[in-house]
Amino acid sequence: MKVVLLQDIKGTGKRDELVEVSDGYARNFLFPRKLAKEATNSAINEINTKQNAIEHRKEVELENAKEIAAKINGKTFVINA
Repeated sequence: MKVVLLQDIKGTGKRDELVEVSDGYARNFLFPRKLAKEATNSAINEINTKQNAIEHRKEVELENAKEIAAKINGKTFVINA
């Protein structure tokens, strides 16, 4: 059974990861403890949307860091103690 993990689970996977687990493990352990939910189309789309947003945020942060690095490149800084 494919499930979407809602929390990191040692030996199984990390949060928002799509994993294949046995039916019994999912129904008897993961679902009752709210550690995972069934991998429906909407759940998979939700994960993809989150991952795309995270990737976009990382790209923006990298661009900002590059701009800051370009501004301070070649400058000398003196720190007085």
